[in-house]
Amino acid sequence: MVRMSVRGMVALAPLAALLLPLRPGVPLAQASRPAAPSAAQAGSSPELSQRMTGLERDQMELRTDLAALRERLDALLGPSPDTRIFKIGVGNAPVRGGAEASITLVVFGDYQSVYSVRAHFVVKRLLEEYPNAIRVVYKQYPLPPNVHPQAQDAALAALAAEKQGKFWELHELLYQNTRRLDANLYTVLAEQAGLSLTQFERDRRSPEVQQRLADDEQSATLASVPGVPALYLNGRLLPTWRYDYVRTLIEQLRKK
Repeated sequence: MVRMSVRGMVALAPLAALLLPLRPGVPLAQASRPAAPSAAQAGSSPELSQRMTGLERDQMELRTDLAALRERLDALLGPSPDTRIFKIGVGNAPVRGGAEASITLVVFGDYQSVYSVRAHFVVKRLLEEYPNAIRVVYKQYPLPPNVHPQAQDAALAALAAEKQGKFWELHELLYQNTRRLDANLYTVLAEQAGLSLTQFERDRRSPEVQQRLADDEQSATLASVPGVPALYLNGRLLPTWRYDYVRTLIEQLRKK
C-alpha cells in the first residue's frame, strides 16, 4: 500500500478538481473539443466570438496549470511512466528539420487559433536551435466552423499550397495573419507565396485536398488530440507547448 503525506494529498487536490469535469466514457478529444453551438447560437456575432475566444483561453490556462501540477507531483512522488505513447503516421504530411532525426515533434494546429500561433513560434525557435536533431511534422486540425469560421478554409489553402511545393511558405503567412483570415485573403497570400493562382484555386476545392484534410483529422482522432495546439514528442502528448518545457524534453532525448 502506498502511503501519502497530508502535503501529498494537498498537492493532488488540484488535479482532482481538474479531472472531475471530464465525463466518464467520453474520449478526451471529444470532451475537450468545443461543442457546436445550437442553431439559436450559431452565427458570427461578436458576443459568440468573444465567448469562444474566452473558452479557448480558459482551456489553455487549464492545460498549463495541469502541466505545472504534474511537475510538482513528479518532484513530490517521483516521475510516473507515461503509457500514452501514440504511433502517429507521417503519411503525406509536410516535414521540416533533420530527415534522419530520431526525435519527431508532431504538431496539430488550427490557423485561426491564437494559441496555435504562439505554439507555431515556439516550434520555429526549436527548429532554429535544433535544425538537424529534430524533425517537425505538421497536421491540420481545424476546429468546427461555428467555433473558428475560417480554420477549415485556411487548412485547405495550406494543403493546396503543398501541391505546388509551397506549404511552408503559405503556412507561415497564414499564421502571420491569423486575425485577418477571410475568404478574400487566401488568394492574396497565395500570390505572396509565389503560387500559381489558377492551380491554387483548383486544388483547394479538389477532392484530393479535401481527403488530405480528412486524413489529418482522422490522425488527430486516433491520437486523442485534446484541442489545439497539440504537440506530440516521439508519440507522447505534451501537457504544454512552453519553450523551456519542450526544450528540456528534447535535451533529455538527445542524451539517451
